[in-house]
Amino acid sequence: TGELVTHPCTECKGVGRVQEFRKIKVKVPPGINTGMRLKLRGEGELSPNGGPPGDLYVDVYVEPHEYFDREGDDVICRVPVSFVQASLGAKLEVPTIDGSEKVALGMGTQPGNMLRLHGKGIPKLRGTGRGDQIIIFDVQTPTNLSQKQKELLREFAQIENQSR
Repeated sequence: TGELVTHPCTECKGVGRVQEFRKIKVKVPPGINTGMRLKLRGEGELSPNGGPPGDLYVDVYVEPHEYFDREGDDVICRVPVSFVQASLGAKLEVPTIDGSEKVALGMGTQPGNMLRLHGKGIPKLRGTGRGDQIIIFDVQTPTNLSQKQKELLREFAQIENQSR
């Protein structure tokens, strides 16, 4: 304002306003992802000379999950299955973001085979519906076999070789 403040107050130090910090509740929409930004109108810095306050921008960071990875609106989940389950097929209970769900594992499942659960992914940010959940089956080869298991596998190998 062109005036020299000879005795500034101890609270504002002559600036004419006091900086204060406060907590603001932010509504985070479903489907938001890392790198997106929320704009809160009127929650920013006060304008000089009594104008309206500016806007506050909140940068979003989504923390990684223990079981799930995200690709857009789709959720990826790796599920370990045993050699026997992959060979003979099985009914499995797999985790989803809504809780667990039963799925059928087909006979002869190979490492990396996938199953898509339509509509079980992340809600779409702009629009309706949800992405999918993709389950990737990780077939686990047994490492500590008992003598009986080794015998059965050798017998299996012999039968397999005879059929060729």
